[in-house]
Amino acid sequence: MDLPLTRPPRLEREGISQRTIRVKEGVPLILHADPPSFVAEQFRSLAVHVEERINPIGTWGYVLTVTSPEEGEGKTLTSINVALTLTRGEERRVLLLEGDLWRPQLPTYFDGVGESLPGLQQVLDRAISLPEAVLSVEGTSLDVLFAGTTHVTGDKMSGRRMSEVLAEARAAYEVVVIDSPPMELLASARSLAARSDGVLLVVRANQTRKRSVEKTLATLGPEKMVGVVLNGVRLSNKGYRGYY
Repeated sequence: MDLPLTRPPRLEREGISQRTIRVKEGVPLILHADPPSFVAEQFRSLAVHVEERINPIGTWGYVLTVTSPEEGEGKTLTSINVALTLTRGEERRVLLLEGDLWRPQLPTYFDGVGESLPGLQQVLDRAISLPEAVLSVEGTSLDVLFAGTTHVTGDKMSGRRMSEVLAEARAAYEVVVIDSPPMELLASARSLAARSDGVLLVVRANQTRKRSVEKTLATLGPEKMVGVVLNGVRLSNKGYRGYY
């Protein structure tokens, strides 16, 4: 007889770090209370698409990896905005996890995040716990786990310890958004995608090579794909260049 699947016990909010951080001034963010705009509605549509996938498997623990075929396609900023949109203001608890230990970019979007800040690297090394490593974005229900102080040798992202960290994150958050390395550059990106429930692919207009997109899509497979974000499109009829 098959036993029903159960989730691990959820971490209580009191166990999560109450240290807060702020997004840097000038970073283009899409917030729940923003008025309708072309860019905002695209992210809201993405959030609805993810939510449609969440509902069949339950409320807690959906893991969404955001990746790209190549570098410089806007993946990290997309990850931030997708994660913020999925919080629905402060309705849903979301973790944004920096999955690129080799070239972390997430700290560049936040104030007061130095190179010595512990993060995922130290959690993987068991130097600190997941609740001790995460930081909360002020005024939201979004927590962030930065890469931390990194001196990476080998691929730690594909090992058993990373599976344990993701299991703990699934138990603590309704959605986990992973800012992954580009798919063509590191094996860890493929490993993160394989452990995720869905993958969002970011490409840049007039930059990303068609061959790279096709190779990445073939690697991921249709069952993992949640959608594709096209960055850098000129919206001439609206009189400005779109971020996405």
